[in-house]
Amino acid sequence: MKKIQKLRSNLAFNIISAVVFLLLLFSWIVSIIGYVSFTNAFEREYSDTTANMAYTAAALVNGDHIDDYLLDGGQSEEYRKTKDNLDTFCKRMQVSLVYVIKVDTTDYGRFTSVFNLVGEDTPYTPWEIGYQQDATNDTYINLYKEIYKGNTLYGTVFRTTNLKGAPPHITTLIPIKNSGDEVVSLMCIQRPMSELKESRRPYLINIAISTIILSVLVSLSTAFYIRKKFVKPLKRVSDETARFAKENKKGEELGTVSSINEIAKLGHAIDEMESEMIGYIDNLTSVTAEKERIGAELDIAKTIQENSIPNIFPAFPERKDFDIFASMTPAKEVGGDFYNFFLIDEDHIAVVMADVSGKGIPAALFMMVTNILISDRTHMGGTPAEILTFVNDNICEHNQADMFVTVWLGILEISTGKLTAANAGHDDPAVYRKNGKFEIVKNKHGLVVGAMKGVKYKDFEIQLNKGDKLFLYTDGVPEATDKDNNMFTIERMLEALNKNKNGNPKGILNSINESVNAFVGDAPQFDDLTMMCLELKEEEDLKTLTVDATTEKLQAVNEFIDGFLEENGCSPKAQMKVDLAVEEIFVNIANYAYGDSVGKAEISIENNDGEVTIVFKDSGVPYNPLERKEPDVTLSADDREIGGLGIFLTKKNMDSVSYEHKDGKNILTMKKKI
Repeated sequence: MKKIQKLRSNLAFNIISAVVFLLLLFSWIVSIIGYVSFTNAFEREYSDTTANMAYTAAALVNGDHIDDYLLDGGQSEEYRKTKDNLDTFCKRMQVSLVYVIKVDTTDYGRFTSVFNLVGEDTPYTPWEIGYQQDATNDTYINLYKEIYKGNTLYGTVFRTTNLKGAPPHITTLIPIKNSGDEVVSLMCIQRPMSELKESRRPYLINIAISTIILSVLVSLSTAFYIRKKFVKPLKRVSDETARFAKENKKGEELGTVSSINEIAKLGHAIDEMESEMIGYIDNLTSVTAEKERIGAELDIAKTIQENSIPNIFPAFPERKDFDIFASMTPAKEVGGDFYNFFLIDEDHIAVVMADVSGKGIPAALFMMVTNILISDRTHMGGTPAEILTFVNDNICEHNQADMFVTVWLGILEISTGKLTAANAGHDDPAVYRKNGKFEIVKNKHGLVVGAMKGVKYKDFEIQLNKGDKLFLYTDGVPEATDKDNNMFTIERMLEALNKNKNGNPKGILNSINESVNAFVGDAPQFDDLTMMCLELKEEEDLKTLTVDATTEKLQAVNEFIDGFLEENGCSPKAQMKVDLAVEEIFVNIANYAYGDSVGKAEISIENNDGEVTIVFKDSGVPYNPLERKEPDVTLSADDREIGGLGIFLTKKNMDSVSYEHKDGKNILTMKKKI
């Protein structure tokens, strides 16, 4: 195996292989062209010769007496004499068949035999006069019609398939006319095509032998020339390059390695590269060491920063009364934005969104100090304004770098939805009202934290109700710019929010990220991108309907499903697909689950991040409709087996369909992105 791999990587071997391949390809193309040309010319000659035979044989038949031959059953002396002449002609010309037929001109699909002579060494049995038979295929029918109508002088059919035991052959048909120049019958001559195969075989053998000889001669001469002019010089260049890569020391000069200009230039280039590389390596060694040290420190700083804020979601999986999700994408390895959220007690959660001036490690350090101060002070109690006043005074006492941070701090009373907040120069939040849309909520702004000691901040309130959502962000979102320095803007941010306003917090943030990335394109990110969304959830997101498993309840089921889909902003196209799938599954339960009795069917539906999940449950006979063989939709309705199309369309219309039998119940689950 190693020898084969080494041979395949050899330059001479690859070039020679390519030359041989091209020769073989050229020979193959020439052979195909010659084969086709030879076959076409032979077939033309075969057709013309057979037509001449047919005209000769037709001269032996009196067209005025065709009907007389058929009426007296071939008993006349003239018929027997003509038949003997045709028989002699058939054997001397070494053809398979000579036969005369009268075609039914009603539809040209049936004919009557007048004469039928069989050649020697053929598998055919002669037809008796008056024997009738349907035409073999449409080709013959069309040819009969064209000859009888005078549209063609003669016709030829080559048959190589569907022969039913007969050898490949050619059949030529010419008209037999009466003295009134009317076509009264057809003379047909059939010849075997064995001569064509016998003639093509030596031609192909000659091509193959010529190709092999030529390939060997060209390969040998090419190998000798390539080895001398290319392989040896390039091997010296390759060996020297490998040696230098291993030793990093100056070696032999390669300027005179070859008389071929391109290889000589390559040798000179290698010599210059070695000289420059030695100097570059010395400089790179010291620079790399420093860069690695800085990179390691940045990685540590990034890890510390990521771990200083909540980054595991869902953050509070045991809580069903609210949901929260946040993300931070720094413009550099570490950033100055930060968010935070934490439970003060079981009924109060604090949310923080902040943006430090500057970027990089200084901003990250300032961010962590501010975050710790806010978190510690919030746990001590007090309103957001009191907390920000305390944090500002402490930062100003030790802020020799004159850095500052914008902060939005809110404390939500979960049971009532009362949100008390204070704003230190930060962007206004966006709030979604149930069945409404996201809108910017203006509030009182105080001075940024760290700018001046003694600043007093003020509280304000926002009332959130069940189903409402709060969206916090830093200016990196609306101020994200594309390559032409156009900003994303607050308006585009609201538009992106409202596209997925019914989604959960994670889905909403994903939607914003997708919109920003699509707008920015390939432009570099200049600012940190930080967002948070909090939803005050309704008591129950899962809706359930239990009805009798009868077809009369289908309308109630559809109204239940459609009402939920419309509330969750489902598109008409997706709703139509869901309705078709729901109808198929419910009707199956109603018709088959309980036999002659009436049972119950339970239908539940919920929306998870824009994906609707519908679950059907019944206590009927265990049955998995997904195991049914899918119908062959390529067949017509008449040819296709009955049944299976409904569940097939259900699987096509829904994103996923699954089944399980658990606790004595059939459970079928469907999911669809809306």
